[in-house]
Amino acid sequence: METPLRLLEAMDSLSKNNEWGGNDVMPEEILDPDDWRLKAILEYRIEMKLREPKRIKEAEWRIKQYFQKHNINNPFAQAYILRKIGTKQSTILKITGLSKPEYYRHVGSLFRNTGNYRQLRITDVEVVLMQEKLYDLLEETHEKNFG
Repeated sequence: METPLRLLEAMDSLSKNNEWGGNDVMPEEILDPDDWRLKAILEYRIEMKLREPKRIKEAEWRIKQYFQKHNINNPFAQAYILRKIGTKQSTILKITGLSKPEYYRHVGSLFRNTGNYRQLRITDVEVVLMQEKLYDLLEETHEKNFG
């Protein structure tokens, strides 16, 4: 999605006029409620919230397509790869179709006491998958599962 021109103008205006209070200051704290810049920022936030469910579905579809493209059809291998990069368990179960007991028995047990507790959102998982060395992850999966 392209950033709306009105939002860019609002953000640039805040920067040019040195009205921005810093990283931890929200626009609501420094702008009047009827300021056009605040309205542009709030409109963008609302638009992003409305788009979130669609973005999640699209990311899920692209992840499944990624596995299909690389011929990774085994749900346990998919779950292992997703867990290895730090995906949330609920996301893994949704993408792979595994039940909790199946996941714990075959994949979760491999990660006990590893200290790897990142909780990537599904939209972040897609980006990480594209950057990972997939074949290295698959080799590790094969070694762990098949000796």
